[in-house]
Amino acid sequence: MFIPIPRSIKKMLAVFRGGVAPPLIFLSVMLGFWFGLVPGWSGLHTVLVILFLILNIHTALFLLSAAIGKGLLFAAAPVLYHIGVFAQDHISWLFKLLASVPLVGITDFTRYSVAGAVVVGPVIGAIAGLLLARAVIGFRKTLLRFEENSEAFKKWYSHRWVRIIDRLLVGKRTKDAQSLFTGRTVYIRKAGVVLALIVIIVSAVAVNMVKDETVREYAVNRMTQANGAEVNLASLALSLLTGAVSAAGIQVTDADSPENNFVAIEKLSADASLYNILLGKLVLDNLEVTNISFDEKRRTPGKVVTKSSEEKEAVFDPGEFKIEVADIAKLENYFKDAKALKENLARLRRFLPKPKDEKQAAARQVPLKHLEYLGARSQEPATPRLLARNMLLDKIEIPSVMFGNSAITLKNISDSPRTAGLPIDIEIGSHDTGAEVKVTVDFDSAAGPAKLSGIFSGFDLAKFQSGLGERAGLAFQSGLAAGSFNGQISAQTVDLSIAVNIKNLKATSQGDGILGLGANHTRRILDTLKDLNTTIRVVGPVTEPRVAFDTKGLTEQFRQALIDAGRERFAQELDGQIQKQLGDKLPDEVKEAVKPKGLLEALGGLLGGKKEEQ
Repeated sequence: MFIPIPRSIKKMLAVFRGGVAPPLIFLSVMLGFWFGLVPGWSGLHTVLVILFLILNIHTALFLLSAAIGKGLLFAAAPVLYHIGVFAQDHISWLFKLLASVPLVGITDFTRYSVAGAVVVGPVIGAIAGLLLARAVIGFRKTLLRFEENSEAFKKWYSHRWVRIIDRLLVGKRTKDAQSLFTGRTVYIRKAGVVLALIVIIVSAVAVNMVKDETVREYAVNRMTQANGAEVNLASLALSLLTGAVSAAGIQVTDADSPENNFVAIEKLSADASLYNILLGKLVLDNLEVTNISFDEKRRTPGKVVTKSSEEKEAVFDPGEFKIEVADIAKLENYFKDAKALKENLARLRRFLPKPKDEKQAAARQVPLKHLEYLGARSQEPATPRLLARNMLLDKIEIPSVMFGNSAITLKNISDSPRTAGLPIDIEIGSHDTGAEVKVTVDFDSAAGPAKLSGIFSGFDLAKFQSGLGERAGLAFQSGLAAGSFNGQISAQTVDLSIAVNIKNLKATSQGDGILGLGANHTRRILDTLKDLNTTIRVVGPVTEPRVAFDTKGLTEQFRQALIDAGRERFAQELDGQIQKQLGDKLPDEVKEAVKPKGLLEALGGLLGGKKEEQ
């Protein structure tokens, strides 16, 4: 009984003696293996399909290679996982480069299996393609020798019934073996170009129909992971033609108080570029936000993903920061509500960079099940997917007497600031008090802490006084503070140096005074001291920082203030005695000569030395 060979096998056999050029055989196998080995469906798959349609690739070879690659994917999932871990650690630049290519950039390179397949897929495919191409070339050379040198073969194949059976069993072949080596290779498939355009248009329409929900889910997942607690996003609309983006109903759960929202935003709108969307990124420009509220009650408690209490607490060692123990004080010594301040610092800690070893430990959790290797991903994306270049929050009520109703400008806010490589700029300007702060956070280190720098001005110390405790040692009545700060901060520790300049200072002592001077000496100093320049350091664990003062510098300024106060008091007492003893008996020109200031200068001249030292 005659059993015909399946069409797919006939196509494979036809490769050896058909018109498929060896370079196209190589491309068919390589792209097929690459397509099958990469998990799921991604931007890379879309690009490979487009190449398959445009290039004159052998369909059967591509599909067979893709099927073998897909089987290899499931069989070697742990291997791909470990290759992906190595690749993300040592050739992360490759994924950043691929992320800059339209469509390819949509691929999720944070999945270790995807990263591994992207690297080894073309390598395995190239090896298999080369082997098959060499085998085809060898077969064709043998066939050519038979046709040219074997008269028996020529006579046997000249029979009509032989050619008919050959066509039925194997399929179409070239006219002769010589044409296998002399034929012109066509690399571009004209019909495939048209078909590729149709596929791109259909894909764009399909993406436009599902993009909003897909982007919304990704944004929710990324924000939830960054916040450590549930983030809700009611709706998100994205126009591929105009680039307009709008979102509504944003609720960010407070991880320390899940029944409340840390912040809630009614609506936001921005502009986004089509180019970045093709890279799988949502880059927002001119982002405007309306109706922001803090610490609102949620309808239902939000789900907490991670808890800050689970993080390892840093141990405070003064020697690590090169400061004297005598210069250090806890926040409770100066602030009334130090507990609330520490809670806010604990919230901030979730967004700060973790040490390298802690980060790697979190990212290197090995899956327990075989197929879990395919879904495991790095904790930090290879490239940021969400980036707000410019964000304006106007008329925001900040719960602080120093700021109150304020305008906040944010730049380069992303879901992965370390890999974005862009400094984050934050500006806060109060409409109520005139206080201003400008902060720059720079993640220029691959694993170290973030660098923090900035300036501040217009800080009314009278308003600042309401937040100081009774143990602070002094009470501000007036004065304006300005200055600058710089240092570094991580999820574990902070080391910040703050240069403070105070003008028109008016204050009095309370409690035991400051720097161990006692209440009386502190009062006398503050009565004379009008301007003050000092440096304050904030050091230690983020959730339990210490305040360190420049004791030496302050002591020198206070000493000079005491000297000035003594001079002024002596001058006043001497003037009083002169007026009491002489009264109006002396002429005016004599009174001028015996005024306290003139007498002090004369005495200084008699005793010798500089005026500044008397």
